[in-house]
Amino acid sequence: MAVSSEMKCGQMLADIHPSHLQLRLPMLHRDTVQKLQTCSRLSERLIELLDCQGLPPVHPPQDPLEALALQPEEGLQRAGRHMGAVVYWRSLAKQVDRQAITVLDTVLGENVRLFGIRNGAHWAQSGVPMPSAGPSPEPDTDIAGLARAVTDCGWSCLIRWRDSLTGDYGRLATLKLPARTLLPAASGAYDPIILKVAEGVAAHV
Repeated sequence: MAVSSEMKCGQMLADIHPSHLQLRLPMLHRDTVQKLQTCSRLSERLIELLDCQGLPPVHPPQDPLEALALQPEEGLQRAGRHMGAVVYWRSLAKQVDRQAITVLDTVLGENVRLFGIRNGAHWAQSGVPMPSAGPSPEPDTDIAGLARAVTDCGWSCLIRWRDSLTGDYGRLATLKLPARTLLPAASGAYDPIILKVAEGVAAHV
């Protein structure tokens, strides 16, 4: 039983964004904090330090938005990039130059770029409300700016998603995203895209 509990604590720690531990252990560098997260001997102490006993929740998620909180940190970041890519699908679809595509795929990943174009077009045609991409860089002259806009939009969507959750799933989502963010949450206009991406993740788990 103790081994099972230790394994659970270790997995929980591995999924937490290291910035939360850094806030509580400011004297340590990020790489040291990340090593601590993999130290099974310290798992229970670190869980207590973060006040996240009882996580992840024992009750199953009630919807895809709660289910998304069970994804590891990298899975959440990938979901955020997917959200941003869908919002900017028109700008991404205009990129046909090989050099531009290389820049986008290096920053975002080819799968993310193609996911945004394919699903953005499909969902728009299906009547899913598509939010405005807002002020964006001129895609023909600022490819790096477009990649940043997609990434930033994804983070704003994830913050909106996190803020929509309550209870244990809200606590879990908070721990898996950075402890401090400089970006505001996306508006309610982005909710349909956030939900569609969450449904897609849930369907492939």
